[in-house]
Amino acid sequence: MTAIRLWWRLLRRQDSARLTIMLALIAFATATGALLTVLGGLGAFTDRGGNELYVMLAQAATVILIIPVFTLGGAAARLSISRRDERLAALRLAGATGGQVGVIAIADAASQALVGAVGGVVLYLAALPGVAMINFQGRAFTWSELWVGPGVLTAAVAAVVLLAAVSAVISLARIVVSPLGVARRTSPARVRTIRIVVAVAVLAAWAPVTQIFKTGAQLTVIMVVFAACFGVLNLIGPLVLALIGKINVRRANTVPKLLAARRLIDDPRSAWRTVAGVTLATFVAGVLSIAPAIAAAQDANSDNVSADLRYLPIDLMTGAIVTLVIAALLAAVSSGVNQAARIYDQRDQYRMLHLAGTDVSVLENARLRETWLPLISSVLIAAVVAVIMVAPFGVALIGMSQLGPLMFIGGVVVSVAMVMGAVRLSQPLVGRVALGERA
Repeated sequence: MTAIRLWWRLLRRQDSARLTIMLALIAFATATGALLTVLGGLGAFTDRGGNELYVMLAQAATVILIIPVFTLGGAAARLSISRRDERLAALRLAGATGGQVGVIAIADAASQALVGAVGGVVLYLAALPGVAMINFQGRAFTWSELWVGPGVLTAAVAAVVLLAAVSAVISLARIVVSPLGVARRTSPARVRTIRIVVAVAVLAAWAPVTQIFKTGAQLTVIMVVFAACFGVLNLIGPLVLALIGKINVRRANTVPKLLAARRLIDDPRSAWRTVAGVTLATFVAGVLSIAPAIAAAQDANSDNVSADLRYLPIDLMTGAIVTLVIAALLAAVSSGVNQAARIYDQRDQYRMLHLAGTDVSVLENARLRETWLPLISSVLIAAVVAVIMVAPFGVALIGMSQLGPLMFIGGVVVSVAMVMGAVRLSQPLVGRVALGERA
């Protein structure tokens, strides 16, 4: 039997994995829809012409959002991989060759990504009427301005499918393929302290770059460094969580506390991904908290500005709110998907602990604690990095308008609530995997 034919038969028998499949599809669809919406907005400002400042601000918003979009796509791919391991092991034991297992894994990942990406295109088309109602430069967008075109549409879908396929290939390389099973994983790589050196170097470069390169022609340099500073969050986060885990494991006086601390030490990267949503939203809210003060300053000098910038104050606020809303949406979906993926990755631990006599409620309490510790850390780290990002423009700008602190606090509160909501929604999965049921 060919690998494709075998994959097709398996595809029709996945009733027990509906939940994880649906989560992966939702994540792929959201990532694709957000990507197309962001690119459509950037294209609209570029095609309008007019003042170059609007294009620069649109490019900045695109950079802020494009990284979490692909991060969400990666989370969807990881969830698909986690669910697929058991089936790959069963196929290998049944006599399937390594090549057949590889083809099945890639076909499964690519097909899910394709369906999700097509759903994302539908979301993008459905969002066009709402996005077209937003006013910038004194007028609303037209559908033709927001339409990315068939070329970009196809490229976005292909990028999502390629991301899933590459993730599947990487996962196969990390799994020991043998007749005894392909699901045996290597231990997570240790988090190295070199991350601190890299993070400090990148953040230290931000202020000089913003001062040296101030013309639109060199905006690309600023955007690249900005994206690197955003990436610093993912460099520092796992290292901090590993340290917190080591501190808490010494102080643990209950089983849930000990389990939570040990899991942070064992795989800090996975723990960090579960709070990637709140990290994103906090960072974006912190960076955008200076927008109200800048808008107020522009409004005060409205008599001295050119005609094409007379709408800039209100446009700055509108752009900040739209960016924060998209970031919050990505954060919500990312949190839900990563929470489910982490539970499924730890299914063997849950099962063995339950068989050893650990009550499901104890496992659930441990999971809540291993969420709270990264959550608090992510808020603090993202806030500090955001302050460093706005420092070259004046930290005092955050407090010059009441809307700045309110936007920041509101973004943090909403994102924390979304993460905890994702934890609660995925809580039943703990009991299911502990009892040996398929998620």
